[in-house]
Amino acid sequence: MPDHAPSPERLAAVATALERIDLTLAGTAAVDLRNATRRLVGEYLAPRVAHPDDDLVIAVVGVSGAGKSTLFNSIARRRLTETGARRPTTLEPVAWGHASLPASLDAIRRRLPGRMVDTLRPPPDGVVLVDTPPPDIVDDSGEPVCAQILDVADACILVAGAHRYADAAGFDLAARAARRGLTTVFVLNRLPATPELQRVLISDFVGKLARSGLIERPEPGSVIAIAEGVVSSDREGLSTDGVTGLRKEVERLADPHEWRRVIDAAVAGSTRRVADALAVLRGALITAEARRIELTDPVKLSYAEAADRVVAAVRSGVFAEVKDDPGALAAALGSAAARRAGRAAVRSADRWELLGAGLGRGLFTHGSETPAAARERIEWWQSDIPRLAAELGGRTVRGRRAERLVGATRASVLDPGHSPRRKERRMLERHPGLVAAAAERLDEELAGIVAADAVRFTAGLGPGTPWGILAELNVEERP
Repeated sequence: MPDHAPSPERLAAVATALERIDLTLAGTAAVDLRNATRRLVGEYLAPRVAHPDDDLVIAVVGVSGAGKSTLFNSIARRRLTETGARRPTTLEPVAWGHASLPASLDAIRRRLPGRMVDTLRPPPDGVVLVDTPPPDIVDDSGEPVCAQILDVADACILVAGAHRYADAAGFDLAARAARRGLTTVFVLNRLPATPELQRVLISDFVGKLARSGLIERPEPGSVIAIAEGVVSSDREGLSTDGVTGLRKEVERLADPHEWRRVIDAAVAGSTRRVADALAVLRGALITAEARRIELTDPVKLSYAEAADRVVAAVRSGVFAEVKDDPGALAAALGSAAARRAGRAAVRSADRWELLGAGLGRGLFTHGSETPAAARERIEWWQSDIPRLAAELGGRTVRGRRAERLVGATRASVLDPGHSPRRKERRMLERHPGLVAAAAERLDEELAGIVAADAVRFTAGLGPGTPWGILAELNVEERP
């Protein structure tokens, strides 16, 4: 492994951090980048770093009709994949390897259909070749199967047909491999027999590769040229002489010195790719967190003010006239809390419109369930007073005594000018601190009713980024 390769522990920490980050406000591009980075870390870098001596994985990619499967069979000198006039002929991946596949192919093997092991007369030691479907074959998620295999490969053979070598899909695959620093072998296949025409096509192909930044210089030797030939019926491949150059290139990659260089380059390139992606994600998270604060602050302020106003109304005695009617009290306080929540919703919605946040019609008033929920909470507050009395004084009150205690406490909380009768006063004296505690509990219930309505705004913003998670989104070893 290259000296700057991250340790398995660091990669595990990055993978965990990628699972935990919230990208609700960061947009679909950030979500897609997170998913791609998580796959690169979990499905390639982590298993490759943990198993550095596993076989070299070479993905054979290209557009439909380029002749990948024929070349695959030609290198193996026997039939491994389907070929023919039907397009595409390869619908599922086929791996040509040894007794076991590298750990970097484990996730692909579990997720994708296909004959992922064919070990009869295996390739050169240390190498696994995977024939892939063309880019228009996708899995259930809509992602090209060949791209997923390319993302866990150590090297790439890009096969382009002479009649479609300018196809953008093929160049996209080559660019995908280049972004990870993969060693790529370019093959221009199915060339016509005329040497002059071959030279023209090869020159044009290498020119396009150079202009795309996929090779340094437009030299004919940068690609392996293979002429159109007779395909044998038994192995569905070309003659041995027709693919000598490609077979030698595979053998060269299998040489121990080149093998190590190729894997180290893939690990180094993938690490850079992950580092760049994590930097983008850190920036996206910071921006998203700023947006979350921008949107949540006006909601918090509006609903906090609404809760304060309801509590102040209770403390001032506005609801004293219904202190002796539990049902009327629950209805009155519930309605008041809902009205205040509705006003807070209007202020919050107005502010969000100014901030360019999308809103549904239901956010311009309190939630439909808020009034009923508020009444239930006020009823519960009244019914909980005997338990609160027992909690404070250790004395259990039941039956009619409990009913009288609830009435006396309720009246004292709701009416600042209330003067308890002698029996009520003695009852309350036996439970010191009950009125103050009940008043505090009522304040909490009212604030909770209003705050629950605010969740309609804040729930859609996501939970936010956990503290310290940004530091974990880094492939560099932490001191």
